[in-house]
Amino acid sequence: MAAKRRIGRILAVQSLYPMRINLTPPLEALGNLLKSKKYSKESVEFATRLVEEASMHLDEIDDIIKKVILNWEWDRVCAMDKAVLGIAVTELLYFPLNPPKVVINEAIEIAKEYSTEKSDKFINGLLDRIAKEKGLL
Repeated sequence: MAAKRRIGRILAVQSLYPMRINLTPPLEALGNLLKSKKYSKESVEFATRLVEEASMHLDEIDDIIKKVILNWEWDRVCAMDKAVLGIAVTELLYFPLNPPKVVINEAIEIAKEYSTEKSDKFINGLLDRIAKEKGLL
């Protein structure tokens, strides 16, 4: 199940990323990804739920992230980091059964694989701050 959720998270991040660079709405991007390869039903369902929730609450999620960014500007955050953070904060806020430490660790691992060399530490710090402020850790 953990591997299927990891794939779901990656699909969700890959679906949010194109919107962050003004290309494609997240649900459309997810549909395009799902056409390119066969994924398990569980991964697709989890990714779809993540993308739907992120899309519905994106302004709120972005505001939460912006409040914890210290010494950095939102406009300077790379699009992939915004996508990883957006999906992770969505999961922290709207998927209460998912353990926050797992959500944060998964976001860090996805950032290591798909983003910049320092993104994992940046994302870890922000998500840790958000989880603590929300009383999740």
